[in-house]
Amino acid sequence: MDWWTRLQQAAGTLAALGTLAVIVFTWLSLQQVDNEHALTREGQVTDRYNNAVGNIGEDPLEVRLGGIYALQRIMEDSPRDQPSIVNVLSTYIRNHAKKPKQAADVSTREPASDVQAALTALGNRDRSHDGTANVDLSRAYLVGADLSRANLEDADLYRANLEGAHLSRANLEDADLYDAKLTRADLVDANLVDAFLSHANLEDADLSYANLEDADLSRANLDHAHLYDAKLTRANLEGADLYDAKLTGADLVDANLVDAFLSYANLEGADLTRADLSRADLDHAHLEGADLTRANLYRADLSHANLESAKR
Repeated sequence: MDWWTRLQQAAGTLAALGTLAVIVFTWLSLQQVDNEHALTREGQVTDRYNNAVGNIGEDPLEVRLGGIYALQRIMEDSPRDQPSIVNVLSTYIRNHAKKPKQAADVSTREPASDVQAALTALGNRDRSHDGTANVDLSRAYLVGADLSRANLEDADLYRANLEGAHLSRANLEDADLYDAKLTRADLVDANLVDAFLSHANLEDADLSYANLEDADLSRANLDHAHLYDAKLTRANLEGADLYDAKLTGADLVDANLVDAFLSYANLEGADLTRADLSRADLDHAHLEGADLTRANLYRADLSHANLESAKR
């Protein structure tokens, strides 16, 4: 190989190395620019977060509302900040949703606009970004709150007052509603799978089409509650008060109704297959067309109950 050929090859190699060097330099430059932009964005998010948190502590309502809306936007823009925002908004609601000193007509009550805005922000968040954070609204006074379609899975609503609240199609799976007050609440088509509702007050609540599979409703007050076509498979209703409750078409397969008070309850067409109704009070209950196949009726009071066409 003559010197000219070698020179050409060397020149080609140098050109290739030069091109590679340009590519590497360009890539490193772009990475540096991206890192700088990321740091800038992170700094901007931090500033926005600090300003928003500062605003929700101010006196003017419009400033607090602006802070809440800013936190909601940050949750959308920066998922990594969502857990802390969930905790901040939960704390804000608990601190601002207090029972009024003077009695009020529940039918005309609703939360203050800032509390409702915070509830809406929490209910509409993408729960997959929550990390270990959980919505904690325990003991909050949320009479008349609009939580329809809200995602409150695993939420802590212990002893919360949700009288007349709108919870239709809300996701309350695994939520803790122990001793919560849900009188006249709208829970139509809500998801309450595995929810803990022991001792909850659900008098006159509308739970039509709600999914209460495996829910714990022991000792709950369901007087006059509407449970049309509700799914109560394996639900624990031990000792529950279901006086005059509307359970037409309800799925109560394998449900625990031991010691339940079902006097005057309407169970027409309900599926009570394998349900445990030991010592249950079914005086004057309507069981027309109900399926009681393999149901445990040991010492149940069926006096004056209408069992026409019931399957036993």
